[in-house]
Parts: sequence; structure tokens; C-alpha cells
Amino acid sequence: MNPEQEVLLQKILEKLDLLILQTSECNLESSSSYRFVLYLIPISGIVFGTTLLFFIFYWWYRQRMEIIRQGLYRPIEFNLKTYSFFLGLLLTFTGLVLSIVFIIALGKSTAILGGLVPLAVGLSLLSFYKFHR
Repeated sequence: MNPEQEVLLQKILEKLDLLILQTSECNLESSSSYRFVLYLIPISGIVFGTTLLFFIFYWWYRQRMEIIRQGLYRPIEFNLKTYSFFLGLLLTFTGLVLSIVFIIALGKSTAILGGLVPLAVGLSLLSFYKFHR
């Protein structure tokens, strides 16, 4: 490398140092506005979501009141036996699969409880279905 190239390289490095310094100062100045926008996004999402849920529930309530006022209200029929059968099957097979996967992947450890708990709840719901009159 000849002396002219060294001087040119030195000048370029000095300009880069100045540019990096100016950029970091600019980042420090704009970091407060950046943080403000960063915190404003989830807050506005929570406010918007809460407002939306409020108006959805309010509309549902007003609709039900109007149906009752018109005399068209019919109570919803709920079959607990069928629901317990469906949920029991779902939880039993989910718990069975989770238990098998945990035993294969981790051996006999406390992680098996992640599969045994839904398995036990599912079996209890199926027994409720079987023995309920």
C-alpha cells in the first residue's frame, strides 16, 4: 500500500467514524418517539378490542331483550349427556396420544401428567355419560 492510499484510507475511516457518531446521536434523539409508537400500538389494540367486545355484547343484549319483548324467545336446549360424551371422547383420545408421545419422547417423567390429566378427565366424562340416567 503506498502512502497516498494510506492517507485516503485514513480519511475514509474518519468520515465513517463521523457518520457512525452522527447516526448514534440521531438514534438517541429518536428513541423516545420510537418507544412511544412501540408502546402505543398494543395499547390502541387493547382499547379497540375492548370497545369492540363491549359493543358486540351490548348489541347481543339489546337483541335478546327485543326478542323477549316481541314474545319470540325460545330457550336453548342443552343436552348434557351428549355434550359429556363428545367432550369425554375428545379428552380421552387427546390425553391418550399425549401420554404416548411423552412416554416415547421423555420416558417416565412428570411430563406424562400433561397427558394423564386430560385422559382422566375424559374417562370421567365418559363414565358420567355411561352411568347418568
